[in-house]
Amino acid sequence: MSSNPLILVVDDEKPMADKIAEIIKMTNRYNVITAYGAHEAIDLIDNNKRFLGLTDNKIKCIILDLKMPEMDGLQFLKRLRHTEAWFKLMPVIVLTAFEDEEKLQVTTNPVIGNVAAYLKKPFKKEELIDTIDRIFHDEIGHMIDETREKKYKRLDELEAEKKKSQGQ
Repeated sequence: MSSNPLILVVDDEKPMADKIAEIIKMTNRYNVITAYGAHEAIDLIDNNKRFLGLTDNKIKCIILDLKMPEMDGLQFLKRLRHTEAWFKLMPVIVLTAFEDEEKLQVTTNPVIGNVAAYLKKPFKKEELIDTIDRIFHDEIGHMIDETREKKYKRLDELEAEKKKSQGQ
């Protein structure tokens, strides 16, 4: 493998995971490994430790689907954030086809999720690559803040939609 950053794609839908990996590989700026479930992702993370886990992991970013069987993306994210110090700051891009208030709250929570970005499927290739590029150009802190702001705005919109549908 070259010195390009290593990205882990985690999605239980094999065609989707492979498509995401291919989009990323086409840039020639990143290396990609793919896991077709959370348990496989944990194994890949463990297999990519450096110096017995005493320094950072070879994986530099995770692209994570939320809706998966056995262990969903939220459970994986909570486990990741509470495993080792290195993983508390690991950039994570969440992908989901289903918009859910609770998941939006948890994934953007500074303690549990702290995700760099939250992309809704279907997304544009350019949107994904731009998000990844921003992470590796040291914009992660700004991205986390942006994602939190988008969450608050979207939660307000969802609340307004709920009130409107209830006739309030």
